[in-house]
Amino acid sequence: MTDSSFTDVLIIGAGPVGLTLANDLARRGIACRLIDQRRASHNEIRAKGLTPRTEEVFEDLGILDQIHARGSRNPLFRFYERARLVRELDPAIDPTNQPTPDAPYRGAFIISQAQTEAVLREHLVGQGGHVELDCELVHLTQNADHVTALVIHAGKKQTIQARYLVGCDGGHSTVRRLCDFPFLGETLPNEHHINAGLFVNGLDPEYMHVWADPVRGLFLSPMPYDGIWIFQAAISPEQHDTSLSTFQRIFDERAGLPGVYLSNLQWASIWRPNIRMVKQYRKGRVLLAGDAAHVHSPAGGQGLNAGIQDAYNLGWKLAHVVQGAPDSLLETYQAERLPIAGAVLATTTARHKMWLHQEAASGDGKALIQSISDLLTSKDAIADATQLSITYRGGPLACDLDETTGIRAGDRAPDAPCLRAASSEKVRLFDLFRGPHWTLLTFGDCPVPQLPNIFTACLSTYTIIRPGALTGASRHVVVDVDGYIHRFYGISGDALILVRPDGYIGLTGGRVDQEPILNYLYAIRR
Repeated sequence: MTDSSFTDVLIIGAGPVGLTLANDLARRGIACRLIDQRRASHNEIRAKGLTPRTEEVFEDLGILDQIHARGSRNPLFRFYERARLVRELDPAIDPTNQPTPDAPYRGAFIISQAQTEAVLREHLVGQGGHVELDCELVHLTQNADHVTALVIHAGKKQTIQARYLVGCDGGHSTVRRLCDFPFLGETLPNEHHINAGLFVNGLDPEYMHVWADPVRGLFLSPMPYDGIWIFQAAISPEQHDTSLSTFQRIFDERAGLPGVYLSNLQWASIWRPNIRMVKQYRKGRVLLAGDAAHVHSPAGGQGLNAGIQDAYNLGWKLAHVVQGAPDSLLETYQAERLPIAGAVLATTTARHKMWLHQEAASGDGKALIQSISDLLTSKDAIADATQLSITYRGGPLACDLDETTGIRAGDRAPDAPCLRAASSEKVRLFDLFRGPHWTLLTFGDCPVPQLPNIFTACLSTYTIIRPGALTGASRHVVVDVDGYIHRFYGISGDALILVRPDGYIGLTGGRVDQEPILNYLYAIRR
């Protein structure tokens, strides 16, 4: 006998990707369950950084203050050649890492994956949800109406039926295997790396410490909120011992710094770089997100962040479909995110191989140190590691009615400071966007479209005026006091811009009637 239950969305895997999706669905009122085969939340730290774009996602979800309380921005770095300190770097003083009106979060933000997950779990509980641990997915089937998952929970069989199932269960995804998604790519030959959490005495905890050795690199990172250091190093394929003495030996051989002692080993793992991705994100009512769909080199810190943005792209679309939108809306998830995943795999692989080549070619690590410094100051030669430039231009949800606006459909909607006309209250565009709704911005004398009541609950409309313009003092009239909105959005006259729930531009146009807006919205949300 098995217990049986039903939900709208079943999420497999309670890492940062699954937790982000569960939180997004919860705030939209969608019934979902989040299960994980682990018996307890793990403390192993894998990913340890958030991109500025992910910070914007977390601000929209309402958890950024809690995230910021558990991490730090623009950490100091020390680079060594053996025992000799060769460079110190303070990324915070570089102009590229200073916040700007359109991008309020700049530079690297360091927080352990464990703490990111903890914040997401706590927020989910606050929304009435929770993670169901010790739940192993062993089988699934699907038909035209739902997916049926067979789960072993605390040793007992349980059947869960759901309208949709999302696999967020990592690189070894059970969902991907059970549904036979091809996972094409390679495991980089002859590369092995070790990752551990331990205590360090004798190194300054105010710095990240990097040994950019041509053959044997080493990285030691303090994680103050977790009370631990992260030890990372390349090792030989023959190395299997993960005892504390092994880590001390590696440090002594590669760093050569006297008076540094390692202790209290908490966990350790050996891994190999994999570069793989699926050909499709969806099979019927089963979808994939995060590492279940794509894995790659950690060079540049893109993996966790790309997965979170998968979830953020998918969440509002799943909610709309559950609430009655056409199922075809889910096809846009793959259309938009699959090219992004391909680009991330290509750029992280190029960066990984470039760093290896620079190590071997320079002989002293100087070129590698410069490459890492460039990455930390947003001058990377390979790609924009901030992920702020990601765009869905040309995608199925990008609609430019004309050439009126400088910004284009599919682009990220920038932030900007402004004032409410009625109260002179200082606000930001991100304040107006925050929440599960769409946002319509109108400029100049462009009339505010009168839309049917069906869109009232899911659409907020604001008129953007320049200082001194005559208009009614409404809460929905906003003054572009510094001119940033008009500049960032490329507005010179009458215009309107429709911003999607995930902060990307859906539609742009000049002085148009309501028909094209209605056609766009009706195609997405009936």
